[in-house]
Amino acid sequence: MAWIPVSARWRNLRKICNLQLFPPEVLDANQANRSVKVQKLIDNVNESMRAGEAVDIERAAFTIALNLLSQTIFSVDIADPSSETAREFKETVWGMFEETGKPNLADYFPLLRKLDPQGIKWRLTYHY
Repeated sequence: MAWIPVSARWRNLRKICNLQLFPPEVLDANQANRSVKVQKLIDNVNESMRAGEAVDIERAAFTIALNLLSQTIFSVDIADPSSETAREFKETVWGMFEETGKPNLADYFPLLRKLDPQGIKWRLTYHY
């Protein structure tokens, strides 16, 4: 939803999210799930500490955030540290961030917007 331009579709999706996914009642009902996920994170950090291994904070934070969101939205964990799905999802999100963060000539010269001279818009559709 973050990359959809403001339109009627975006408004409808936002309304659905506000009414069905993220109202206070649903978030309160998911409190136990959040506690379990945080406890799992703490357990993983403690295991790494006992084994004398470094903790990959980026991976741990990504995994817990993705699992919390996917549990709230889909009622399923779509990421675990060894999951291929999590790796693909992360690559897709990073690819989208990289493409949207690149300087684009069309931002400075609106006449070029439809031409997409650098192919950024085209490459971005690959990540959708």
